[in-house]
Amino acid sequence: MNKLLLKYSLTFGIILFLGLSKIFGQGLTVSGNVTSEDGSSLPGVNIFVIGSNAGSVSDKNGDYTLKNVKPNSKLRFSFVGFKSVDISIGTKSKVDVSLKRDDIGLDEVVVVGYGSVKKSDLTGSVSTIKATELKQTPIVSLDQGLQGRAPGVQVTQNSGAPGGAVSIRIRGGNSISSSNEPLYVIDGFPVSGAVVSPSGPGFGGNQSNGMNALAGLNPNDIESLEVLKDAAATAIYGSRGANGVVLITTKRGKSGKTKVEFETYYGMQSVNRILPLMNGEEYAAFENELTPGRFPDVGKYGQGTNWQKELFKDAPISSNQLTVSGGSEKTQFSIATNYFTQDGIIKGSDFNRGSFRVNLDHQLNSKVKFGSNLSLSKLNSNVVNNAQENGVTFTALLMSPLVPVYNSSGFYTNPVEFNSYYAGTGSAENPLAMAEYIKNDYNTLRILGNVFSEVQILKNLSYRFSLGSDIYNDTRNVFIPRTTQAGKVVNGSGGRGIVDQFTYLHESVLNWKPNIGVNHVLNVTGVFSTQSQSQDRSGLSASNFPSDALGENNLGIAATQTTSTNKSLWRLDSYTARLNYNYKERYLLSLTTRLDGSSRFGDGNKYGFFPSLAFAWRIIEEDFMKQQNAFSDLKLRLSYGRTGNAEVPLYQSLFKLGTTGNFDYVFNNSRSVGIGAQGIPNPDLKWENTESYNAGLDFSLLNNRLNFNVDAYYKLTSDLLLGRTIPASSGFSSFFGNFGQVENKGLEFGLTGVLANTKDFSWNISSNISFNRNKLVKLDGTQTQIIPAENSGGNAAFSNNSILRIGEPVGSFFGYVFDGIWQKTDNIAASHMPSSIPGNSRFKDVNGDNKLTDADRVIIGNPNPDFIYAFSTNMTYKKFDLSLFMQGVQGNQVFNVVSRLLETAGGGGNQRAEMVNRWTPTNPSNSYVVASRSQRLPQSNKFIEDGSFLRLKNISIGYTVVQNSQSKIRLYCSANNLFTITKYWGFDPEVNTAGQSDVTNYGIDNGGFPVAKSLIAGLQLTF
Repeated sequence: MNKLLLKYSLTFGIILFLGLSKIFGQGLTVSGNVTSEDGSSLPGVNIFVIGSNAGSVSDKNGDYTLKNVKPNSKLRFSFVGFKSVDISIGTKSKVDVSLKRDDIGLDEVVVVGYGSVKKSDLTGSVSTIKATELKQTPIVSLDQGLQGRAPGVQVTQNSGAPGGAVSIRIRGGNSISSSNEPLYVIDGFPVSGAVVSPSGPGFGGNQSNGMNALAGLNPNDIESLEVLKDAAATAIYGSRGANGVVLITTKRGKSGKTKVEFETYYGMQSVNRILPLMNGEEYAAFENELTPGRFPDVGKYGQGTNWQKELFKDAPISSNQLTVSGGSEKTQFSIATNYFTQDGIIKGSDFNRGSFRVNLDHQLNSKVKFGSNLSLSKLNSNVVNNAQENGVTFTALLMSPLVPVYNSSGFYTNPVEFNSYYAGTGSAENPLAMAEYIKNDYNTLRILGNVFSEVQILKNLSYRFSLGSDIYNDTRNVFIPRTTQAGKVVNGSGGRGIVDQFTYLHESVLNWKPNIGVNHVLNVTGVFSTQSQSQDRSGLSASNFPSDALGENNLGIAATQTTSTNKSLWRLDSYTARLNYNYKERYLLSLTTRLDGSSRFGDGNKYGFFPSLAFAWRIIEEDFMKQQNAFSDLKLRLSYGRTGNAEVPLYQSLFKLGTTGNFDYVFNNSRSVGIGAQGIPNPDLKWENTESYNAGLDFSLLNNRLNFNVDAYYKLTSDLLLGRTIPASSGFSSFFGNFGQVENKGLEFGLTGVLANTKDFSWNISSNISFNRNKLVKLDGTQTQIIPAENSGGNAAFSNNSILRIGEPVGSFFGYVFDGIWQKTDNIAASHMPSSIPGNSRFKDVNGDNKLTDADRVIIGNPNPDFIYAFSTNMTYKKFDLSLFMQGVQGNQVFNVVSRLLETAGGGGNQRAEMVNRWTPTNPSNSYVVASRSQRLPQSNKFIEDGSFLRLKNISIGYTVVQNSQSKIRLYCSANNLFTITKYWGFDPEVNTAGQSDVTNYGIDNGGFPVAKSLIAGLQLTF
């Protein structure tokens, strides 16, 4: 009996154990339905159990089922366009959920001039770029980070040198004689992005060698960038808003636990491509055609010296950033320090920056708040000469491959000493000696900061006071020793240039938000600001040194010395008012007026008035939109405004005296320096005015999963500053005044999208494309075209690259039409080029007068693109992340001066590899000219190339090792400028060696510093 009882008890226990195990192992089966606020079903909602891998997705009816869920688990319901919800299920098996709509991005705060608004309340055209986008690529300055990130913003790298400057055009170029660069406002402080180059000997003042004025601001300190594009957004900056405005907000502390962030990366850079040139054997054969027997036994020269491979190197780049932020409810802080170093891919070039920033906020009481922003940066850069045909890059291309790199003593070979034939040719200077022996050292110290206080005077009335300064010092040291050919002929030359610049700013801002009813919101802002700048320049150039031993450190020992000093001052006073009105979150109105007074202009036009009016209609808030499901947001924007350009040369309205013009005279048998008038003053000189019209449409689809922006604009810039030709009897050749007009019009399209957003996988995309058409409408009232004087782009037989012609784009390329090569069978003597010989270039007789004259020159190209575009995507899968960024330009032309000089076939310098197929009696080429010292090769469309390209700017992959609420460790690697798809022959189609200031010689490749590709690896640590 006991045995039987025991047997049954064991059997029952086993059954009970197995049953309970099965029950508790299965857990609960939870099901339910997911709807939106209006009761409609939501398919595709992600439902997962927090803390586990279990999950499900709602079906087309909004139904879902989860199996084996432990009691008391939490479920998370998430769907793009709706707010996520976490629900504890307890022991329930039925859980229905209603999700509330989340207007993604619409409640995001966007910084505008002297304030901020919700994105949904914007009436103007504004693009926002976040810090995460800037950090994708290793950039030296923030303006480089704008490239491809915002519709309508064209960024061109003027030089690939470390710390090199860029040119930025927001909705096209407006000016001919003034700057086209936008205004930058850093934490409320307006600064210029124009290159500031100290004076000195040699090549320092050239734009190709200029340092980026914004390189002192560490991009890692930036929280966001806002690009203001239309007049509704920029008119609040009045006389400085015509070229667009870039608002820069740096990172600030937040109350809570102190947060420490450390980021470091290291990488290597290399040149993208080596241009194919003649080797030693081919070059010797080429020279022998010019001078038979000059280089006998050509076969012994083989490949010769590849000067590009000798000049370019693999170069390191690194950055180390430490940021500490946090604070209490009353006081918040953010402190950051960074050290960035970049060697150039050309030997002898580098850039180093140390920076420190501290931002503080303190709430004294419920009515008073204080704060400050302070940044300090110290830059040092060794800049190699890349000033067009005399630059290092061009010299390496032209250098004879028959010259060895080193001489018998182990020093760099002096080509003229090696062979006197090279004197006065493109092979006269050793490019490595230029790069490594010549000193061109920039040292820049910049302190930029402000202090502010905010007082809540009344419940709806506040006052903000700020006071700031920008202290800038740039010192340039130069020495060109005898070990270079340029230094040898003058027994060494050197110099020092110094720029001391101080900018002061005061702003007082009143903001009033009266309570005028439930459905009405009114915000009135009034601003008074005054900004002034003083600049002192000094320069000393010296030559004929007794020795190179002391370099530029004792210029007083030189036999020849020249000094120069200069001082300038300007001031701008401004009075601004803005009214923003919002009715039922549906109708938005913005009215802005600004009165600017500038010392730059004449007595009759010291002040300028700059108004704007903008209206936005949030169509999505209308009752008739409530029943539709296609649009989750829909807004129409319209605006008009007038802005100005005050960046004009100083003192043009005043009578100036100077030494330019050869006023020297002889007195008592000695030469005396004369001082005379420097031009005719224009007391009526005034601003360049830009009137702008903009129509925009913002709409979102699929519950804000896809967001579109479309803008159409028209800009007319009047009162362009130009020099009008006047009779020589006046004593001068021209008169500076407001005469011309330029038109820009275009379309912009932007798209952002969330393609997936689940627990383990997310996928975002962003894309934009912009079209701009630029046209010169009017010149000085007396001419229909002007051929600008050469600035930086001219070369050899033809010194003017572009033309200003009414009805055509500004900076259109101008020259002859290439018509092949003269052949032996042609009747050259009876042609329009009777002095030519077989093998010379032939150009079209455009006007049919049987002569080749200046009248046969026509417009042969346009440096302005048909459109610019970009695409980026970011994906995360569990702990992995991947980002890709592509950027392109389409339809622009580039004047390839490099190719032109590598096809002259005149001897003394290397040539393109294709020149082995040059014209000879047995090879009647119709593309490449005969070897000849006497032929003319003027600017023609043969050297106008398609500058279109598509570039993989960045691809990055990362892995987050640890991530929780307290800490994060992420490892990543990144490739930058990995490849470029283009038909362009040169180093890179993105060129502008004329720099920022020469707006009429845009898109010229004159042998600048090539842009590098790079591979980097980095670590991000947060705790």
